[in-house]
Amino acid sequence: MSRPEEADVLKHPSWILVAAAALLLPLAAGLRGLERDSSVDAFVPATHPAAEARDRARALFGLDDPVIIGLQTPPGVSVWEPAVLTALREIHDQARRLPGVIKADVRSLASERLMHGDGGDLLVDPLLPDGPVTAATAALARERLHAMPMYLDLLASRDDRLLTIIVPVEDPNHATGLYADLKTLAESLVPDHVTAHVAGVAAMNARLATTVQTDTRIFVPAAGLTVLVILLVALRRPLAVLGPLVVIAASAAAAIGLMGWVGAHYYLITTALPVVIMAIAVADSLHLSTWYLRHRAADPDASATAAVRAALGHTRLPITLTTVTTVAAFLGLTLGSAMRPIAEFGLFASVGVAAAWALTLTVLPAIMILTDLRPAPDRAGRPDGHRQVDRLVGFLSRAALAHPQRTPIVLAGIVALMLLGAFAAEFDYERKRYFPPDDPVRLADAALGDALGGLNFLDVVVSTDGPDGILTVPALAAIAALKSDIAGLPGVVKVRGIDEDMARMHEILTGAPPGTLPTRALAPQQYMFLYEASGAPEDFKQLLDYERRSTLLRAQLVSDRFSTTGPVVEALRTITADWSGRHGLDAEPAGRVAVNHGWMSTLADNHFRGLGFASGLVFVAVLLTFRAVKPALLAMVPVAIGVLFAYAVMGALAIDIAPATSMTAAIATGLGVDFGIHLLAHLRRRLASGPTLDEALTGDYLVVGRACFYSAVALGVALAVVCLSSAPPLRWFGLLVSAGAFGSLFGALIMLPGVLALLRPHPAWRSRNA
Repeated sequence: MSRPEEADVLKHPSWILVAAAALLLPLAAGLRGLERDSSVDAFVPATHPAAEARDRARALFGLDDPVIIGLQTPPGVSVWEPAVLTALREIHDQARRLPGVIKADVRSLASERLMHGDGGDLLVDPLLPDGPVTAATAALARERLHAMPMYLDLLASRDDRLLTIIVPVEDPNHATGLYADLKTLAESLVPDHVTAHVAGVAAMNARLATTVQTDTRIFVPAAGLTVLVILLVALRRPLAVLGPLVVIAASAAAAIGLMGWVGAHYYLITTALPVVIMAIAVADSLHLSTWYLRHRAADPDASATAAVRAALGHTRLPITLTTVTTVAAFLGLTLGSAMRPIAEFGLFASVGVAAAWALTLTVLPAIMILTDLRPAPDRAGRPDGHRQVDRLVGFLSRAALAHPQRTPIVLAGIVALMLLGAFAAEFDYERKRYFPPDDPVRLADAALGDALGGLNFLDVVVSTDGPDGILTVPALAAIAALKSDIAGLPGVVKVRGIDEDMARMHEILTGAPPGTLPTRALAPQQYMFLYEASGAPEDFKQLLDYERRSTLLRAQLVSDRFSTTGPVVEALRTITADWSGRHGLDAEPAGRVAVNHGWMSTLADNHFRGLGFASGLVFVAVLLTFRAVKPALLAMVPVAIGVLFAYAVMGALAIDIAPATSMTAAIATGLGVDFGIHLLAHLRRRLASGPTLDEALTGDYLVVGRACFYSAVALGVALAVVCLSSAPPLRWFGLLVSAGAFGSLFGALIMLPGVLALLRPHPAWRSRNA
């Protein structure tokens, strides 16, 4: 029996298409307003202490994530030659003129100064003497640099093979064009025997954004083509593919277009959202199309409208239930995540899933009716046209029933292997792993890191109560002590602080041993006054704020890997808290390493909460649907296997649980429940009429299983196409969600019948539980 409103709708399929177009076209127009943000900082909540400390340091000292240009000579060749230093000066000067560069803060040998003495006077001269560079001035520049050891391992390497230019940019998260300009500039000006390396956080952000944008143009169409091929194999008629393709494309366009209208950003992980929506939409379309073609094959004289009504009678409820549970999973991701990109991914994925449901139940039937879609000739003559797939589904589903004694052992062994792999998965992040090993920016980062010991910055902002509070003897002594404690932490290459400059002035003016701080109360302020007579106040702007009530300590670390730096950041917090209590000064960790630690800690703290929200909402939705605990728990079997398999792949392949991969388990939750619901909904109807479980796993069960099989293949293969990206995080995402889809299919076709065989639940599944 068809519903009256359904019958009325099916009488006017053309109007359905017109109404859908009127709604979708304006929504899809929002695609033009999308703004991209591929930065890692997008994952940091603005109110996180690490983010607030970063912003405060930026406001006080003008520090931000820069582009770093390195000029490196071959082994055995020194950079201290006229051609290299001339190129450095030219790159420095031209970089300052590029739009987007904070020109006053560009630093290199061409901008920094030497402090030295003459008869007790404090003199300030440029490290690189003015005028044309000669062999003599090159040698003098080297001598001056080594007299200022605080610049070693930052502006120059100790092996005399590398010089750097540090280029702060106005927006480190959106410096794509500037990165390209700086790279072109450096490569065009260096001598032939010198290699120009362009790295730094801003450069890596820019390179990642370019890679993702370029790859999106490849793997999104490739995923669409893959879905098209799978639909052709599953439905066997080119015309049968038309309706599902419309549903798939319109669902993705609706969700992404809405993002543009509401001002949501297109983050790194959002790149995979169209593929996820496409993969989910194809599942609904396949189920309805499969049943429609079955009815037309069984009754060739029936009209398309009659076949659509019959197909909707079989699939409307399961499709609606799977939509509700999938939306619940994505909303759980939204509610459980403290990171905006992940929360928005869940929200707009929910929109796409809901759109796919609405279009599958309206637009797809309309297209079927208007095209008078019929099965392929071989299928019309032979209803079992997919007999190989049906045989596979039947064999897999009945294997557990055929071996009741072995089934528990085999199932337990499979779960144990998955658990073994899953427990090896770890929360971790390292910036360089977001690029292929041969990517230019990763190679540049490695070259600079190897030469300088590491360019991963961990800062501490020290603050006093009033103006000139830093330029006091007790404060400088306390800062020197704190700097010494930080230098003793694992992985710290060096620590830069204002105490070094004060000690250098004290040495020049009094003849004190190097590294000795002044002890007279007014000496620090007097030294600074003398310096400014020869130099410039802004020379210390990256160490002292304008009122000299705050200063910055900057540590360089060998690595930015979360598992390595996490203990260092935690130890630093303990050190600064104890130090503040002893000296009465405020000390606040900041810098890129602290920010990364902050958002990774947030991710680790919220990850399983988000997965729990998703799983909990899915279970509640299934429970309300089946109105019985046992079938609801059984429907979660494919979910559990899919999630467990995704984690097992993470552990086996050493893929970190990081922002791009953290939500794959929650997505697998939404995907996996679909198969269980379709199969269980059918089994409940069959078992309610009295057949045995063995009999229920035949006949139309194979049709449902076949649709699940092709849906899983479409999901898994389409998402695996994301692996075509050259950006590792997108490859990991595609691989893991694909693993979740195939794991859920395994759970539905093999594990679920196995559990049913063990429990033999069908006597309790009568109409009272339907």
